[in-house]
Amino acid sequence: MLAFSTNWNASRHYDGEAIVSEILGMGFDTIELGHGLSVSQLHGIRGAFAKGGFNVVSVHNFCPMPVEIPVDNPDCYEFSSHRPRERERAIKLTRQTMETASEFGARFVVLHLGRIQSMRGMTDGLLSLLREKGVADRSYCRAKLDAVMKREGASEGYLKRLMSALEPLVEEASTRNLTLVIENRSDFEAFPTERELLALMKSFDSTHLRYWHDFGHAQMRESLGLLDHAQWLGEIAPYAVGAHLQDAAWPDKDHLVPFEGEIPFDRLVPLLPSSLPYVLELSRNATPEAIRSSVARWKTLFSE
Repeated sequence: MLAFSTNWNASRHYDGEAIVSEILGMGFDTIELGHGLSVSQLHGIRGAFAKGGFNVVSVHNFCPMPVEIPVDNPDCYEFSSHRPRERERAIKLTRQTMETASEFGARFVVLHLGRIQSMRGMTDGLLSLLREKGVADRSYCRAKLDAVMKREGASEGYLKRLMSALEPLVEEASTRNLTLVIENRSDFEAFPTERELLALMKSFDSTHLRYWHDFGHAQMRESLGLLDHAQWLGEIAPYAVGAHLQDAAWPDKDHLVPFEGEIPFDRLVPLLPSSLPYVLELSRNATPEAIRSSVARWKTLFSE
């Protein structure tokens, strides 16, 4: 199933009904309510939903965005924060997002979990060196190894906070018949790493906490030499229930229309369960013509 995220056009419309109308006009009948939707935009989408004509498969935390945050920022409150009040705010807003998902009949709530604040900029430093030296250069490999060691050494305390925050949310998701899905991230200081993600899946062992694959994020980590995209999908596939579909170009340009970048979808998609919903999460610069062409090619390669 192909769905479409409101992230593409939410910034162009004050009215939520106009957001939906433009997406439906491109031939989609299933959407993701993306992060960054305002309370007023969500009200308009609610009106459109009442008229029928489309379904909502997923909702991206936080939705709606908190009124005190002036710009779209899904990482405005982090479960990994050392500040208890910030973690409490993240939990409260996630509960509101679950209410949104229940209202629209969505099954999945997409989560970002946070980052190690003291390591902010780590990935930018690696990218700068990567562009200058290349992934096989000895100085880059040393810098990457140093980053991996620092990142691994700092994770334990953060993981405990994350698990403590997730426990009540997973319990609530089960009562609402929702699935919280953890999205893989592109920057290395973010949570979770691949090792941490597998640990969370195994620790919770719940059908209400699963994995959401972002192709662009994983491709950037492959460009950095931090993972093998195909190998990772082979490991995480048993926990995967959906994906953000976008293309990417070396080393960190993402949210491209599929087949405009370098991701080998023909090799990667078969590694995932066949029943997954794929949500197009594209740059606002993607044109309707390019999107339609990409969708036609996708359906030719991967019949629904």
